[in-house]
Amino acid sequence: MRKFLVILAVFAMLVMGALTTAHAKSTVTISLSNLPNTMDPHRVSSFIGAMVWRWSYDTLIHAETGTGKKKPWLATKWVKLSPKSAKFHLRKGVKFSDGTRLTAENVKYTFSRIMKSARQRTYFKNLDKIEVVDDNTFIYHNKEYDSGMWNRLTRWAGPISLKTKKMELAHLTRNTYGTGPYILKSFKKGQRLEFEANPNWWNNKNFPKRPQRIVLRGIRETATRAKALLVGEIDVAWGIMPQFIPQLEKNPKTKVAVVPAVRIMHMGFFTRHGGPMANAKVRRAINYAIDAEAIRSTILGGRADLFGQMLHPWNYSGYNPNKKWWGYDPAKAKALLKEAGHEKGFKMEIIATNGRYPGDKATCEAIAGMVKKVGVDATCNSQRFPLFKKNHRAYKAGKKKGAAAYYMGFGNGGGDSSGVLRGTSSCKGAWSGMCFPELDKMIDKANATADEKAQQAAFEAVTDKMKELATHKIVVKIHDVLGHRANLKWTPRHDETLLPWEIEVLGMN
Repeated sequence: MRKFLVILAVFAMLVMGALTTAHAKSTVTISLSNLPNTMDPHRVSSFIGAMVWRWSYDTLIHAETGTGKKKPWLATKWVKLSPKSAKFHLRKGVKFSDGTRLTAENVKYTFSRIMKSARQRTYFKNLDKIEVVDDNTFIYHNKEYDSGMWNRLTRWAGPISLKTKKMELAHLTRNTYGTGPYILKSFKKGQRLEFEANPNWWNNKNFPKRPQRIVLRGIRETATRAKALLVGEIDVAWGIMPQFIPQLEKNPKTKVAVVPAVRIMHMGFFTRHGGPMANAKVRRAINYAIDAEAIRSTILGGRADLFGQMLHPWNYSGYNPNKKWWGYDPAKAKALLKEAGHEKGFKMEIIATNGRYPGDKATCEAIAGMVKKVGVDATCNSQRFPLFKKNHRAYKAGKKKGAAAYYMGFGNGGGDSSGVLRGTSSCKGAWSGMCFPELDKMIDKANATADEKAQQAAFEAVTDKMKELATHKIVVKIHDVLGHRANLKWTPRHDETLLPWEIEVLGMN
């Protein structure tokens, strides 16, 4: 009997060990530079939020990895009824994590939440109403033609359960009620989020080897993320800087993936309140003073592309690979400063983030040095994002005085042409330091143009006008560089979105 009990105990230990190993294999720990402040997908605007919310909240349409091609997701098909309306057919049998069924009423309720949001409603400002036809069908009505709607629906507006109507907003920041592949189980603000696979997800059969548990950690410093990956604390690290790539590539347990992506790094100018930056010749001079190729090849290790516009290849309209921006020519910079009456230069502050984008601080410092060489006494003030945002708003409102510019990136993973141009360059743009009413009119006209060829030409005209005005110094379009453990197999996306269900954990049954 004793021998039998010993054998039984050993067998039980082996089984438990096997189960533990299997569970460990199906757990993937992902590290980003930051974490979303909320898991409510409709209240705020954040590129990290837009990435992570999709883990629990499916979108109506899916953008194919690499191409951005529109694919059915919660909506199985859609038909344009007119330039201002489209009929959507929802996938049948889809359930929310609370067990309730997805219907068109959920979509209508979702958009009612968005339109109460100060930030996300700007993405859908053309929405007139959602008309419910039946449980599985609704009609999306716009106030005017809006071809960017299709791209936005691949990133925003994930339907939420009707049961949340009676819930406190604070509860929804730390709990999820979507139809997506993962359910939030733990929310430790600023530290980690933990998700478990949704056993009733409608798309489970197409992703049998996806991770069953996701741990999301926020690690600000890229060096710390790289070290955590090397020692096995994490499985995926977002935003690996060039100096850490050789070590990760040499390690047999880690790999590096590099993907040409969407984020365009640029320097904008605060022009609203006069001073040197209000002069187009000064802005063009500073453009000529900055050597974008030197930044690309050294600070970014070549993992970026020189770029000539604020629209990337996955935008719904307006991108033209032949567009060129103002290049590098210090002699022309000095000549333009002289023409503008600033031959003796002036003092200028460049504000930038620190640790939010690849090489942001180093690039800011390099730009300040380049501008100094043409006679402008530029200083770099690189800060954590909250302080950068505060200073940006102060300069924009005129509360902070002096000649100033800002270095930052704009991702636009949803490919919304009018959205990126309004956000970075219009009078009301959240990240615009300028105001040129004629440019605003051109953006609005381009967005409302229904004919595809005419719209392309209209958006190209906006780019040409921006270059004429020297609204920005466009530096590069960066590549996304990710490090990951060798036992993971997947193709990283182009649009600053990491979808854990696309990861295959090798060795899983």
